[in-house]
Amino acid sequence: MPSSRNGRAFDAKATPQHNAKIALDKPIEEGRRNVVPNFGGDRSILRWYIATTAPSRELSAAASIRGTMLSGDRAGETPFAAYVPCEFFWRRSVRSNLRVPRRERQFPILRHYLFLGVMGGLCDDTLAALRQRDGEDRNVHGLIGILGSQTRGPLQLNRIGMRWLRDQGADEVAGRTNRTPIGAISPGEAVRATSGPFAGFIGQFVSSADGGTVGVISLTVMGSACDIRLPIEDVERAA
Repeated sequence: MPSSRNGRAFDAKATPQHNAKIALDKPIEEGRRNVVPNFGGDRSILRWYIATTAPSRELSAAASIRGTMLSGDRAGETPFAAYVPCEFFWRRSVRSNLRVPRRERQFPILRHYLFLGVMGGLCDDTLAALRQRDGEDRNVHGLIGILGSQTRGPLQLNRIGMRWLRDQGADEVAGRTNRTPIGAISPGEAVRATSGPFAGFIGQFVSSADGGTVGVISLTVMGSACDIRLPIEDVERAA
């Protein structure tokens, strides 16, 4: 048993090790995930238009339109499709706390706009369904209008617009619109730490770890090189 310089004996005690587990990521619930329509097949007779929505109502307006049924001679028919091109990000509600799960979030890339598909094109019946008002005289879908001209009315998307729309839908289905703060950063690039004791320090990105939830940065502190680990969202490209 070792003793101190004053001759007093002491017992060596092991310090317990505390390992923090990284919380599992939580994806968007299937019922709330953005829906990409099928731009081909039996739905190819859809005519597409650009509609404007109330602020932050793009996704809810698209969901409301997709469930709208006609009345009168075409009662029970649902001739509508709607699409809001989105990007997807992973975020933590509390920065630098790996015990808080990252949540997947979706954001429209065109704010206040959605793409409206109508079977056979707009007519009096479909326009009436889209113009429904509530008790406070607000559009029940959150729509503000449909882009067009005073002489020709609502304008249908042309070939160039449809090609862009199909490409955007294909990218979203393939996962190419999934973004992360570090997605385009390569090893060796200059990055900045935005949290922790080294917040504001600029170093080199080494790699990601723990399934992409942690970023490893090489920093030089007082002449010595060291690697630090931060939540992936707390690593950004240096300007």
